[in-house]
Amino acid sequence: MDYSESDLILTFYTEEFGKIKGIAKGARRSRRRFVGTLDVPSHIRGVFHRNDKSDLVRVEAATLAQGFSGLKSDILRYANACCLLELVSEATREGQASPAIYGLLLEFLNIMESAGHEPALRCFFEIKLLALAGFQPHLDGCVLCRSAFDPASVQRIYFSSERGGTVCARCSGGLGMPISLGTARTLSNAARSDVNKLSRLKSGNGMVAESETLLDDFIRHHIGKELKTKRFLARLKNPRPCSSVP
Repeated sequence: MDYSESDLILTFYTEEFGKIKGIAKGARRSRRRFVGTLDVPSHIRGVFHRNDKSDLVRVEAATLAQGFSGLKSDILRYANACCLLELVSEATREGQASPAIYGLLLEFLNIMESAGHEPALRCFFEIKLLALAGFQPHLDGCVLCRSAFDPASVQRIYFSSERGGTVCARCSGGLGMPISLGTARTLSNAARSDVNKLSRLKSGNGMVAESETLLDDFIRHHIGKELKTKRFLARLKNPRPCSSVP
């Protein structure tokens, strides 16, 4: 298939076919054919044509089902939503349908559209997606000796991406990042909970900070690279001071 500078290459996640990559011919130039429907993030109803000679489907038509204007008007919410989209793209294979992942992504985008900036939402999405994708970290007890964590005597445990989850102090050998037992339990509960019940989980600043750190490391370890959107989000949270010359 021939490409031109006016064409737009896109990745879609569909309920019927999973992840697919497509080309919208002339989308960069046309002001009428795809206006407002291919912005990220968008929930669309599309008409695609598959050509046996190309790995890309051709986008013939698209209508907007949900534009997520609230997400696009708030840079932090927009960045978090883009993290969700990139993670789904990296954690799934083309042509493998998963209605559960499709439903999870759409449900979280709708929640983020109406909930404002809630940092815990991205963590809860990530742990639920990891579970659906088949590489959820072990969070219920020590992944090595399989001992349970007694909250009466254990407050601090360790998390190791290389070992696949939480590790007790005896097995850690000084490796892994220290986390609270509460963080591990909250993430474990989030992985099993219905989305509409996630608001009941405790998600203080300490829990969110620990969850972001361990999930970022775990995802980077399993995917093999850092997500570009997470680097962008980190720069938003910790902007570098600008130097000026008087």
